[in-house]
Amino acid sequence: MESVLLAAVLLAAAPTPAPVNEPAAVAALDERCFRLMADLAEDEDPRIRSLGRMAAQYFLGRIDAARPGFDPEPVLASAAPRGADRDRLLGRCGDAMQAGGLDFRVIGQQLAPAPSPTI
Repeated sequence: MESVLLAAVLLAAAPTPAPVNEPAAVAALDERCFRLMADLAEDEDPRIRSLGRMAAQYFLGRIDAARPGFDPEPVLASAAPRGADRDRLLGRCGDAMQAGGLDFRVIGQQLAPAPSPTI
């Protein structure tokens, strides 16, 4: 049951996520989310494991884009959050992923060819 709740928390969208604009704050959140998602990627529930792997890759890509050559080993060696901290972080990570998804949709809409006029 816990794994279903974790999936629900991960996929839940906050109505108005608080923007995080400071580069250092974004980098720290990305690292914490990467660590948490790497932990979820080891879950015994295959659905959670799959979501964790995908989300870990997402955050690793964000980190690598901001800091090429990033070494994930020290982050992975740190302890993953537990309890209420874990739940709050899941919500923040979900918000970050949702915001990224919106960015990708906007980019896709801007890159789509303009509709041709019909006569």
